[in-house]
Amino acid sequence: MLALFIGVPVLLWQFPGILGGPTLFGFLWGMGLLCCIGLFFDKKFDRKKLWNAKPLADAMGWIVFRWLIACVLLTAVFGLLSGRALPGLSIPVPTGLFGIFRIPEFRWLPLLITLFYPWVSVYPQNVIYRAFFCQRYRPILGGGWLLIVVNAAAFSLGHVMFNNWVVLALTFIGGLLFTRTYLKHRSLLLATIEHSLYGLFCFYIGVGVFLLYGASG
Repeated sequence: MLALFIGVPVLLWQFPGILGGPTLFGFLWGMGLLCCIGLFFDKKFDRKKLWNAKPLADAMGWIVFRWLIACVLLTAVFGLLSGRALPGLSIPVPTGLFGIFRIPEFRWLPLLITLFYPWVSVYPQNVIYRAFFCQRYRPILGGGWLLIVVNAAAFSLGHVMFNNWVVLALTFIGGLLFTRTYLKHRSLLLATIEHSLYGLFCFYIGVGVFLLYGASG
């Protein structure tokens, strides 16, 4: 756990030249594939968890309702902070909420992000941090809130290479939500959908700039 979920992110943070651009997604998919192989050889792992669409009918209503509340709060917070410099950030909070939809040069970008982000980025992250992590370390951490909090901390640290505290804070909160959803409903598909909803909205309102460029002071 220390080597994979702490050592690797810190290494990538300290040596940012190792991965960049498409290479990062290749690394992510490689790690996801290795975790999948480990899960397939684990006789105690229920492979149905890697998809399992059955809980969608019962759980999606609450997940969407919770997401809508979060969207309102995020819009309000980042709207109030728009253009302001925050401690520890070398760039200000982006101005113009939902500006990505109003820039002619980026007219196809929202569609591309919507189509590819869930499967190119989100699903392999959930294989690693939800399915593999919970299966591998549940015997040590138990199946309750200790597992969820440690997992969320690891998920947050996994974004340390973006070099700013906004991403670390948002991914920690997201990690709490997504891991609880996975453990409760035993569905990686459901956790991926929830993760995608939050991630896409962050890109839409402009917070995604911190993921693209980093913003450490």
